Order: sequence, then C-alpha cells, then structure tokens
Amino acid sequence: MAFMIIAMGFSFGSFIVMNTAVARWFREKRSRALTVIYLGFGASGTLVPLIALSIEKFGWRETLVWLAVLLGVAGIILSSVMRRQPEDYGYLPDGKTTGETKESNGFPDRKLTEEPSPESSGYTVKEALRTRAFWLLSFAFLFQHIGTSAVMVHIVPYLESVEVSTTIAAMAVTGMTLCSVIGRLGFGFLGDFTNKRYLVATALTLQTIGLFIFSLISPDKSWLIILFLLTYAPGYGGPIPLRPALQADYFGTKSFGTIMGLMASVSMAGGLFSPVLAGWMFDVTGSYRQAWQLFSLITLPSVILILLAKPPGSEHKTP
Repeated sequence: MAFMIIAMGFSFGSFIVMNTAVARWFREKRSRALTVIYLGFGASGTLVPLIALSIEKFGWRETLVWLAVLLGVAGIILSSVMRRQPEDYGYLPDGKTTGETKESNGFPDRKLTEEPSPESSGYTVKEALRTRAFWLLSFAFLFQHIGTSAVMVHIVPYLESVEVSTTIAAMAVTGMTLCSVIGRLGFGFLGDFTNKRYLVATALTLQTIGLFIFSLISPDKSWLIILFLLTYAPGYGGPIPLRPALQADYFGTKSFGTIMGLMASVSMAGGLFSPVLAGWMFDVTGSYRQAWQLFSLITLPSVILILLAKPPGSEHKTP
C-alpha cells in the first residue's frame, strides 16, 4: 500500500507536471531548460550515501519519516512559486516581451502588447491521437524502454555473473549515471540548435550499439565495460530532455500533459516485461548474453521509427 501511494504521488507531481510547466515557459531555450530539470534527477543520486548513512545510524523508519517531511516542505514551498504559463501573467515564453514601459521607480514594467504565442493552442488530445507522429514516437520509445528497464534491473547481477567484482559492478552503475548526465547535457544543449529528431535517432543508435557491446563482456574482456558506458549511457540519457521538447514542438502545449501521459502509457509498457524476460532467459540458459543481444535488436527499430516520425501536417501545425 505504501509503495502504491508513493508511486501515485510521484506520477502526479513529478515528470509530467514539471515537463508541462517548462514546455510552456520556454520555447527557443526549451531543450536547455528541460536539461536543467533532468540534471536535478541525476544529481539526486549524490544523496544516496547520506541516506545510507542515516539508515545506518537512525534506522530506515526514522530516515523515511524525515525524508517525507523534507519532501512535503519543499513541495509546498516550490508549488507556491510555480506558475501555469507565462501568458497568464502578461509574458511570452523565454521571458520575452514586446513592450516595456517605465514605472516611477525606474524599473521596466513588462507588458504584453500582442496575442499570446499560438503554440499554447497546439493540438487537442483527439487531434494528436489521429496523427502518425504520435504513434511513431510512442512505439519508438516503447522499443527503447525494453532495453533500458532490463539493464537497470540486471546490470549488477549480470556483471557478477561474468566474474566482475561487486566493487567494479557498483562503479559501473555510478559511471553509467555520470555518462548519462553527460548525454543529457550534450544532447539537451544541441536540441535548441539542431533537429531534435536526428539527435534522438543518434542517441538511440548509441544505445543499440552499447547493448550489443554489453553482451560481449566476459572475464577476460572486462575492459568492454568502459566502451559500454561511453556508448550506452549517453545514448540512454540523451533522449530524456529531448523527448518532451520534441513533443512540444510537434503538438504544442495546450494538451501537453495529457498527450505526454498517453505516450508514456504506451512507451512504458515495454519496460514492464523486459526485466522478467531477461531473468527468465538467464534461468534457462545460464547467461544474460542472449538477452542483451535480443534487446539490442529490439532497440534498433526505434531509430527507424524516430526518423519516420516527421512533424504532423500543417493543418494543425504549431510554430
């Protein structure tokens, strides 16, 4: 019951809410803004040693209570300064205004002198569901999540099964996090200057290659872990800020949250069964190698689907 409530709270108040707010407040700098948001998620990993120390000293119950208190207080404070969209307050996305008047105190009084960005009208949910792009993007990320979910669950058991020490396996997890952050930074920054669709395709290609390299790790080829981290992790991290930015470019922000939730419902389905499948394949064959090679092949179609997912037709197209 506790985990179900936590999952509900996480779903209601995290990714979709923050992505929607950022997508509405930023347009030209949207990818970079989303990158900053997702760097916060990556940076949260630095708190794990502190939490572990607290559990060791005070116990897991007391630690969870204090974490709940801190999360509640932070949530109340942050929610009090969050705003739905800039147009409600006379602003344009990216902090732009078309006119400024001087107040008596000498500071500019920012006023909106033109209609809000038409992007806020965007696509309705029904219109988005009728587009080819919606389904191509959804299934592209479905294929991606098949591999990523399995790696997250089985990376340490797999490395230990090929006689990699627990210490090195733990370091590999840390390295994957760091390389993923680098991928988010690099691809997220480029997203404001380059075609996001091509960037996502590049990242997914790296992930596909990385999964295949992952399958080749053996006791005498443990150095392949480094090559795996340099390919798979940036490929996994790169699409994280690009995905919501690409969605906003394609469908606007009017129904951003609902459309994102529907896309996630499709794409996350791939991650539900892949960890179980990987575990079953290990039980049957005694090796994870075939599982990673299978997931590498399954990830490959995501590259093709992304390249085919061109912007929707101009009849509803947002700028």
